Amino acid sequence: MTAPTDIQTPQRGTAPPRGPLRWAPALWATFAQAVAFAAAAVTAFLTTDIAAHFHASSGTRLWPLGAFAIGLVVAANGTRRTGTLGRVRYTGAIALAALTFGALALALAPGFGFAVGAAGAFGVAAGFTIALAGRVVAAAEIGDGSGSVVLSAAALLTGIAAGVGALFAEPLYGWRGVFGLIVVAAVLAAWKFAEYVPDDTGMLATCDVRFV
Repeated sequence: MTAPTDIQTPQRGTAPPRGPLRWAPALWATFAQAVAFAAAAVTAFLTTDIAAHFHASSGTRLWPLGAFAIGLVVAANGTRRTGTLGRVRYTGAIALAALTFGALALALAPGFGFAVGAAGAFGVAAGFTIALAGRVVAAAEIGDGSGSVVLSAAALLTGIAAGVGALFAEPLYGWRGVFGLIVVAAVLAAWKFAEYVPDDTGMLATCDVRFV
């Protein structure tokens, strides 16, 4: 016979849950953040390649990066100020789906103007993803809470490393191919985020799972 599973909600002030219940959402939210940070770094490092491909003038070669940065900052700040975060599984998965399509649109851009617009939408999706996934990591309160900070820092460093790696991958796959790799990573992040992150981040701090 299998042991029964007792799912209890502890009273206020009791210790938060440990183990897989909190680690799985936190780790996949960290991966989602890393993909969004990688999107920013790759766009920053390859924006001149995009401009050169479309023979853009020197005065406009940084427009894709500018559009991405504006979209990211506006979305991240707007999400941070929205108050209580509900149904995070769906909002986060939608943001990651938008990140996927933004990367795909940029990879398939037929012209420079389209690329600039796609980069702006890409930045908005990245900003939402960074903010939403960051709140999931913070709600998990890994360890004494400092673990959540470490995970977000690791996501940032991973994103920067991916951007540096894009410089080496670009001669092999082209800038379109590098953004194609972002598409693949974003699809995986959206899938796992929807699978492991609960609807309400409060569940990470109030749901105690015990096997007795």
